[in-house]
Amino acid sequence: MPKTLTKLQERIVARVLAMPVTQTLYLREGHVSSLNNLKDKGFIDEHCYSMVQTHHLTERVKTVFYIENGDVFAIEDIYDNCWIVFEDRKVIAQPRSEANAQRIVAALKVLRNQELATAA
Repeated sequence: MPKTLTKLQERIVARVLAMPVTQTLYLREGHVSSLNNLKDKGFIDEHCYSMVQTHHLTERVKTVFYIENGDVFAIEDIYDNCWIVFEDRKVIAQPRSEANAQRIVAALKVLRNQELATAA
């Protein structure tokens, strides 16, 4: 099944979710086009232009983002300076390399499976 969000849109959403509430993500060039597509779909507040903050994300885009990516996953930051690792809708880590991000994801999945086995 095709994803609702493009890779670039996922990277924008991931970065915004990983930022402190008071921080702003400044978009440029093609990134603004992706932002406009998100606004057209109702995923971003219509008053958002090229600077995005956490409050611009709608609940709908957050829901789609987390459903399409699963419980534990990593996404490369929009500006390629790190990877963002999520577990249960929370940012867990921001390692600088893909290898480290994948190690963290693999470890979290093993821990998750152990917790489920223990609970059963």
